[in-house]
Amino acid sequence: MNDDELDLASSIPNQTILIIFGASGDLTRRKLMPALYHLSREQLLPPQFKVLGMGRRIKLGDEFRSNMQNRTRQYCSHKMEDRYWLPLAESLISLRADYKQENTFGELKSVVEKIAQEWGSRANKLFYLATNPSHFDIIISGVARVGLNEAMDGYWTRVIVEKPFGLDHGTAESLDNTISNCFDESQIFRIDHFLGKEAVQNILVFRISNVMFQPLWNRDYIDHIQITSAETIGVEGRADFFEQTGAVRDMVQSHLLQLLAFLTMEHPHSLDPEVIRDQKVLLLKSIRKYKEDDIGDNAIRAQYLQGVVNSELVASYVDEPHIDKDSKVETYAAMRLFIDNYRWRGVPIYLRTGKRMPNRKTEILIQLKSPEDREIPTLLFKEPPVPNYIKLEIQPRAGVEVKIGWKPIGLLSEIEPINLHVAGKVDIKEPKAYERLLMDAMRGDSTLFVRFDEIREMWRIVDPIISYWNKQDAGELETTSGGRLNFYHAGSQGPNEAKSFTEKDNFSWTKI
Repeated sequence: MNDDELDLASSIPNQTILIIFGASGDLTRRKLMPALYHLSREQLLPPQFKVLGMGRRIKLGDEFRSNMQNRTRQYCSHKMEDRYWLPLAESLISLRADYKQENTFGELKSVVEKIAQEWGSRANKLFYLATNPSHFDIIISGVARVGLNEAMDGYWTRVIVEKPFGLDHGTAESLDNTISNCFDESQIFRIDHFLGKEAVQNILVFRISNVMFQPLWNRDYIDHIQITSAETIGVEGRADFFEQTGAVRDMVQSHLLQLLAFLTMEHPHSLDPEVIRDQKVLLLKSIRKYKEDDIGDNAIRAQYLQGVVNSELVASYVDEPHIDKDSKVETYAAMRLFIDNYRWRGVPIYLRTGKRMPNRKTEILIQLKSPEDREIPTLLFKEPPVPNYIKLEIQPRAGVEVKIGWKPIGLLSEIEPINLHVAGKVDIKEPKAYERLLMDAMRGDSTLFVRFDEIREMWRIVDPIISYWNKQDAGELETTSGGRLNFYHAGSQGPNEAKSFTEKDNFSWTKI
């Protein structure tokens, strides 16, 4: 290990129990267990460590460990090796539990106390809510009822809450009241896994550490910004969840608005977690909240039809298992936002997300103004130079691309655009988001977690849009071209309406 890795390892606590509610679910199998294996591989788990999985249908004993091993092998980024798996496997225990039963949390307390006694007396407790959000209230209340929410004798207790944090501003406030009545704010870690991605962490580094870009980060030089998050997958067995949320609640309200906040907030005066989160809140408060009459011109929605993705014919959204045939839920959404502050006033910001797109890609395009717009003389050239752009690539691999003008070899004074591209090294495995976030929660670092005032502001931005669409579907408003549900074929670039959405502003979306 180098010095930084040694410092990181030294900050990992000892005697820690990770209690996962919903351990038989998809999130635990696909994300949490592979993340724990990777942390074991890097020797970044606590020396004394237990993972207690809970669920109604969970396997017990060796069957639980075998099940977790098979899923970890399926989804981990590295080759599975016994020398890293076996220490983790020894920490795995499970408890079959129905959260609605009175004795469930009493049994949980007994198991936790038994483990703590084996270690000497006390233990750190990290609760992870990996269940359907409808269970959050009853789990939080049950944990508090038996006193497991309390931190004692220098040992901490924390809770990680998965998104979505509510389904609108009102339900988010209600959930926050429940959690805040049981845990202090310092104990609550609201997770948005996008914030654990290497490229997202690099947004601030890119902005602050490169003096060549700092003067450009404002309305004088930037023409517009595009933030795109495209997926090739459909609902992937999460029909109940997606029918409740849709693309805006699932992606825009959390991931994309967080990317926007990191990209456009004012420079923090320190890297203290609260300072960074204060700046994000100020930025989110500056985003224009649309009135009903303005939404049709600034937001569109669509749903995928049958099409071909990765050479495979896939069904329409309404033909997916367990989806209502008359569903109006959007699988694609695009919107134009404005930040009403001095730095960004007048710069349009376009957000786009969709399922069953031709490629998996998340990226940020910062389109700079043309030389003519900046009143830079261009008469020396036959053709005006192509405007520069900066592209920050989030996934599938972190990277940055800058387009510049360049004269090719030859006698003519022509300008051709070239791309300068830096990507993550192919032979280096990037840490996955959940590895970083689990480790940070155990270390007590809340920088990459979301504070509730951020969540409140994000709901205030998207709630009017969702409400407007719901009213149109219910026939309460006259259906306009900007409000109706559009359609696109799976594997396409999205609905035709998305193209016209940007063409009226004289630019085009980047290609997915």
